[in-house]
Amino acid sequence: MSLREQGITKLKDFTENHLSNYAKSRNFDYGPDKRDNVSNLSKYITHRIIDEQEVIRTAHSKFAYIKIEKFIQEVFWRTYWKGWLEMRPKVWTSYIEDLKQLEKQKDTVEYQQAITGKTSIECFNDWANELVKYNYLHNHARMWFASIWIFTLKLPWQLGADFFLKHLLDGDAASNTLSWRWVAGLQTKGKNYLATKFNINTFSAKKYEVLKLNDQASPLFETTSFEIQPLHFDKVENDNSLFLLHNLDSNFLQKFQNKYNHFALLDFNSILESKNYSKQVLDFKSSINEELIGQLKTNFNSDLVIKNEKDLLQIIKDKNIKNIITPYINCGYENDFMNEIRKKIKITYLARDYDQLCYPFATKGFFGFKEQIPKILSKIL
Repeated sequence: MSLREQGITKLKDFTENHLSNYAKSRNFDYGPDKRDNVSNLSKYITHRIIDEQEVIRTAHSKFAYIKIEKFIQEVFWRTYWKGWLEMRPKVWTSYIEDLKQLEKQKDTVEYQQAITGKTSIECFNDWANELVKYNYLHNHARMWFASIWIFTLKLPWQLGADFFLKHLLDGDAASNTLSWRWVAGLQTKGKNYLATKFNINTFSAKKYEVLKLNDQASPLFETTSFEIQPLHFDKVENDNSLFLLHNLDSNFLQKFQNKYNHFALLDFNSILESKNYSKQVLDFKSSINEELIGQLKTNFNSDLVIKNEKDLLQIIKDKNIKNIITPYINCGYENDFMNEIRKKIKITYLARDYDQLCYPFATKGFFGFKEQIPKILSKIL
């Protein structure tokens, strides 16, 4: 069974058997052996093995919006975060610069205890070990973990976000970075999220008797302000074109049948490996790449793989390429890599209609975006 078939099967099973109870049960973390109260679709959506629009349509085909409003909103949260960060890319570049400055802190005892699950906080240790073993955490556990990391262990939020991004199979630069900022009180300024013993024990399968948490901490503060930059979506020219497929938008060619002259896979794994992504995450992305290569061979008789600028320049020369097109790449390490190449070579980012429709609504907080969801649904259903 292909990864897309797996994703579609999970989507159908969740929609048929668990979606109706999602709003009531979604906040409970029953542990890695019982996840039927959540969709388990995040790793597929992150890589658009299945995409947001078909998830929303499948859910809506079974239930009216009012019945599944909470689930639809959760799907749109990911879209909102992406749009918000696209208009404020300096938040990402600032985060990357912070990580460089904090690199030496990874050698401290406190940091090493945190990432290996050897702190004095039992629940935190459980989640750290679960993350490394399964490359997933329940969303509620992610919030608790981040809160304890920042306010009880007093570790830099950037290092926690880095730990998550490189171990989560559903790791997404926008959702991850901005969620950690939200917990810290930077995203919604002055409003931080504080994990409490009561909340953890109410919503966890395992009960923790001794939990000494800093549940009175003040939010973090930053002096930097990040101004909105206007969104820009490229126009596509297909003359003697090279289409670069990648695993951040894995079903793109199944959705769009534009005519391109040449096709290749854009493989980011060497870039992510240099950033110390976990082996499990790299292996998962490699498995997606293998399936994409199979699709390119079957549908377009191509086995071209591009891993660096040298590979791309060689193909441009060999094929006399005039236009290079790739599915839109959002803020993240992959986009950082591509931006360096785009300084020398014109590469067109082809954005989906869904993203072009949704991103402009992400100018402020999610509440304002949420008000636009009915309007968005009227256009995509």
